[in-house]
Amino acid sequence: MGPESPRWLIRMGRVEEARQSLAWALEMDASHIQLPATIPEPQPTRWRELFRYPRSMVLSTLTSLGVQTTGIGLVLWAPTLFAQVLAISPAQASFLMIWVGLAGLIGRFLFSWLSEAIGRRPSGILLSFGAAAGAWLAGIYYDAFLGGLSMFWLMVMVSRFFGDGGYAVVGPYAAEVWPASLRASGMGFGYGLGNFGKVLGPLGLALIAGSSNYVNPKADLAALGPAMNYLAAWSVMAGLVFLFLGFETKGRSIEEIDADLMEPETVKVRAL
Repeated sequence: MGPESPRWLIRMGRVEEARQSLAWALEMDASHIQLPATIPEPQPTRWRELFRYPRSMVLSTLTSLGVQTTGIGLVLWAPTLFAQVLAISPAQASFLMIWVGLAGLIGRFLFSWLSEAIGRRPSGILLSFGAAAGAWLAGIYYDAFLGGLSMFWLMVMVSRFFGDGGYAVVGPYAAEVWPASLRASGMGFGYGLGNFGKVLGPLGLALIAGSSNYVNPKADLAALGPAMNYLAAWSVMAGLVFLFLGFETKGRSIEEIDADLMEPETVKVRAL
């Protein structure tokens, strides 16, 4: 468990402890950190100020929307698809979902580490395109087997390894791309709109796969490829947003991020 917030410690007059806390977070020598004796109290802000930061709005919303659309679409339809593609019972399909969930759990541990090791933006690019690749390959090789193992099942696990694991990056990043005074509201704004993915994913797959029975849904396997491409496209969108609009927040103080965001409010495209 990490130390207390440096800001809280400064407000309590514990400046040296604040220095040690910040050094721990930034992984640097505490003697190189200069801290003010006091910091101003946070000022209340209105929610409409969110619209002054279009880049932050795009980043927090579209990354969450893309990852959730792919992920929820796969998770909700996977048991039905496993049963049809592999000609197995619902109980057997549910058992396979245990391994899909385990893959996502391992992904979360990995991306929690990666976001600190290589940064938020590279991790976001990796998780988005990884989730897209898994879904796309699942649609191509849904009827193939590798050493007796279904490629469809394996690729769904790959997609969830990246996509589910990516929540360890997408969630915190959705807050870090906002000024300090708007972080909570901004994260809620992005995640709230991103929740539309919980509808767009399963509904889009149902429409493409041609399901008309909402009580006992079945998918047209001939349309499985286009359906998986649809889900993959949402993660590709998230990856492109990370790639072209994302900026790195790892190792940067809140003040540094605020200073960058306070520049003239235009959507800045990151140079490749």
